[in-house]
Amino acid sequence: MAPFLSILQLRSPPGRRDEAITQFQDNRVLETCREAVPGFLSGRLLRSLDDENLVCVICEWTGRDAFEQWMSSPRRGGGGPNRVFEPAGRSALFELVQSLAQ
Repeated sequence: MAPFLSILQLRSPPGRRDEAITQFQDNRVLETCREAVPGFLSGRLLRSLDDENLVCVICEWTGRDAFEQWMSSPRRGGGGPNRVFEPAGRSALFELVQSLAQ
């Protein structure tokens, strides 16, 4: 079975992206995801080169069930009222169709 990828764009208030990234890392969001869901394979936090207030979180899952397990996990979300990233919608989920590496 091919892995699934979730893609979530997060937006920070103007000029606060680096602070938001630090908060995301300090809150150990990707590590929490890995610990909470056995079907988590990898996670990446990407900083946009074109939009100074945008980041993207891409996670790889063993399947849709693993992704849904994370989406319903009580450990998901966090950050509380002091969260710098503005709340985003649901992650988009994609099934890997083709992959090519060096």
